[in-house]
Amino acid sequence: MKVIIPLAGFGTRMRPHTWSRPKALMHVAGNTVLGHILEQIEAITTDEVIFIVGYKGAEIEAWVNEHYAHLNAHFVIQEEPLGQAHALWLCRDFLDESPVFMTFGDGIIDAEYEQLHAQAVDGIAFVEEVEDPRSFGVAVLGEDGAVKQIIEKPETLAHKLAVVGAYWFKNGRSLKSALDRMIAEEIKTKGEYYLADALGLLLQDGFKMHTMATKFWFDAGTPTNILETNKRLLGLGYGSEDAIDRSYGEDFTVIPPVFIHETAVIDGCVLGPYVSIGPEAHLERVIVKHSIIDANSKLTDMNLTESLIGEKSEVAGSSQTLFVGDNSKMKFN
Repeated sequence: MKVIIPLAGFGTRMRPHTWSRPKALMHVAGNTVLGHILEQIEAITTDEVIFIVGYKGAEIEAWVNEHYAHLNAHFVIQEEPLGQAHALWLCRDFLDESPVFMTFGDGIIDAEYEQLHAQAVDGIAFVEEVEDPRSFGVAVLGEDGAVKQIIEKPETLAHKLAVVGAYWFKNGRSLKSALDRMIAEEIKTKGEYYLADALGLLLQDGFKMHTMATKFWFDAGTPTNILETNKRLLGLGYGSEDAIDRSYGEDFTVIPPVFIHETAVIDGCVLGPYVSIGPEAHLERVIVKHSIIDANSKLTDMNLTESLIGEKSEVAGSSQTLFVGDNSKMKFN
């Protein structure tokens, strides 16, 4: 099974952090977003894995080569942001009779991926029921349980099965055919080539698509959402198992769950709940909760909550809620 992960977006919703790195390499619960994605789909990354990159794509390629050198990885560049379906169309040379799984790079999804090999249908859309579907794409099902239509950001609450941005295709050529037709006929929505439109073409031609529920789906596309994802992953056991034992031997207090990198220096602090501390971070006399502190950052004499502190940043003094990008320096009196 081939895997495609589109990662070419500018990450505008994650600024200021994405001025200096791609959003897929944002840290959450002891790993990068992309690292969590690859961990969840490890069972199906046995063939080629195609990463669609654009903005700061060289950083993604370097990270994958360093941390996942065992993957048969390819990097396809999307130079113009012409839409999701356009990004996939750029991978058309990889789309053959092999099954294809694709997942967008701003969501961490766990599901029964090992069951995909036994599916008799043409495709699977991974879904989760939501209370308000109006900011999502939703799957509309027929009486037989098959997908009749994918509606992008519906105006009503009639259909609540949100499509979480992951799909499986039994035969990659079927996807290629729909993408080729979209590009040739310039089928666009709001000036972009949307995957939902490509799926619509497939469904019109009798493509049999069913849905599969996720075990969990965590969005990592905005600062607020990545903090919530950090909280939920830590709550699921992605924290440091030795955090409390470590705190006994050093001068700090832990309110679990937390993740503390083994190289972080903690002195006279209270950490937690729901805190992730990156490598070589240095915290002195700080109370932190519901926050992510990235690598090589230094915090002193402050009370911090619901904050993202970027790499190599220095923040001191006062009580704050902050979204601080990489290489920043801030002092509050």
